[in-house]
Amino acid sequence: MSSKIKQKHFKQSGVIPVYKGKVVVITARGSKRWIIPKGSIDWELTAQESAAKEALEEAGIKGEVFPEEIGTYTYEKLGGSYKVRLYYMEVTKLKDKWDEKDFRKRKLLTPKQAIKKVVPTSVSKIMASFFHENRHLIKTKKKRKSGKKKKGKTNSQSKQT
Repeated sequence: MSSKIKQKHFKQSGVIPVYKGKVVVITARGSKRWIIPKGSIDWELTAQESAAKEALEEAGIKGEVFPEEIGTYTYEKLGGSYKVRLYYMEVTKLKDKWDEKDFRKRKLLTPKQAIKKVVPTSVSKIMASFFHENRHLIKTKKKRKSGKKKKGKTNSQSKQT
């Protein structure tokens, strides 16, 4: 009789959070690795609601989690298999204080920087594909050329009136 070790399977959800065109990333607990907020799906919540809850607890961010799943990935940890469903989050508020502030760092990165720094690579690939297909979600401000004067009255004109 062969003995098979039954592996546990867990469901998680997370967000790719964007605030003013920048991706909000956090460090993993006890590490300097940059990750996105994610966690177990609470039985009484939807995957999107759980992802929003984890984003608030882990990163101190609030916003709208869009309903459409943008990708999934799996990983193995402590004898279990985890399947993570990812959603896009439009961040509206960065809190100064949050539950896990003492355990994590938070940083805003351009999508290009986030794709390079975030682990695991499966998340980076989902991000790259998502941002490529949804460029309109990343608002970029065009910089004014230096030396260009504002339209309106000059100092000499205002003195003459």
